Amino acid sequence: MSVDGATVLCPRGHVNRGDRRFCVVCGASIEIVDWPEDVDTPPANRRVLAVSGMAIAALIVVGVVAFIVFAPSSQDNAEQRRSDGFVAGTPSAIPTGPVFCPAPPTIRAESMELRAEGLAVDAAFLSPCPGEPLEADAELRITVTDGQRDIAAGAFDFATYPLELEPSLPARRTLIFPTGMYWRTPDMVPETPTVTAHRGGAVPAGVTPPKTSGFDLLLAAAPAVPEHGSVNGVAQAVLEELRSGDYSGAVADLANRWVPQLSSMRVGQSVDGVTATAADVLRDHLALRQQFSGARLLWSGHWSTFDSPDWWVTVVGPPKLSATEANRWCDVNGFAVDECFAKFVSSAAGVTGTTVYRE
Repeated sequence: MSVDGATVLCPRGHVNRGDRRFCVVCGASIEIVDWPEDVDTPPANRRVLAVSGMAIAALIVVGVVAFIVFAPSSQDNAEQRRSDGFVAGTPSAIPTGPVFCPAPPTIRAESMELRAEGLAVDAAFLSPCPGEPLEADAELRITVTDGQRDIAAGAFDFATYPLELEPSLPARRTLIFPTGMYWRTPDMVPETPTVTAHRGGAVPAGVTPPKTSGFDLLLAAAPAVPEHGSVNGVAQAVLEELRSGDYSGAVADLANRWVPQLSSMRVGQSVDGVTATAADVLRDHLALRQQFSGARLLWSGHWSTFDSPDWWVTVVGPPKLSATEANRWCDVNGFAVDECFAKFVSSAAGVTGTTVYRE
């Protein structure tokens, strides 16, 4: 039994009357321990114990209140002092941004023209992947075709010039295929061409997408294999197409007239120790056709004024009235003496007197 008037502390330090079995403050169970009979605690000492217990309880209450009031502010300050951007007790945020799509983009041709830089294809890009994928293939192979007929093929460096694609919104680029990377000109393509992309190169990490607007020019970095067949196979087919297409116009416009002759090549011809291929011949002609809108390709076998039937000859119209006028055109356009001269085109005249060189 407890002593009348005595006080006890609960396990949490709250002061209670000696006969309490449960704390009046927190409800904790109080184990009552009888005072030893051989110890006589003076009333004054008992009052000291009571006062001390009450003081301790008051300090505990004040501490709890202070923690509740000031803890959030201290936590905020601690969070502000963190330099890594994370908040204690919460999962870290996963950074978001453009990601690379493993599937090649879908490309739609919107227009095509021949420019001084090469064949230009205005194209709209769409990604098959969700979100905001980033096109950053270092060697994206892009081909342009008209059915089974190849028009152009080139490898484009999107790692240096990345393209950020928004969901369902086309991003536009003007793709430039320089001479040697295209085989057919826009006038040879009656329908809207098909553009196909193929994955080719490694994609570097951490590419930052540029801010772009409208059509941005992108020049092919290297040649690429065509969609159908080989490069020389496509070139040979195109030479035959040009020969047939230009022949009818030449008969009507150039026959029995003087024209500037800019080039003549033959497949298998050795030029500076290098054997010319069909691709070389076509590249030489298209470079001139790209520079001069009136350039035409003649097959020497169609005309009697050439001494060999297997040469590919590039001439420029409209025809001139004389050899002197044809050579003057060469002078005005800055050709070297042995690169441009007057040629008489005919299927009735002989070879003699049909070539006049510049001095």
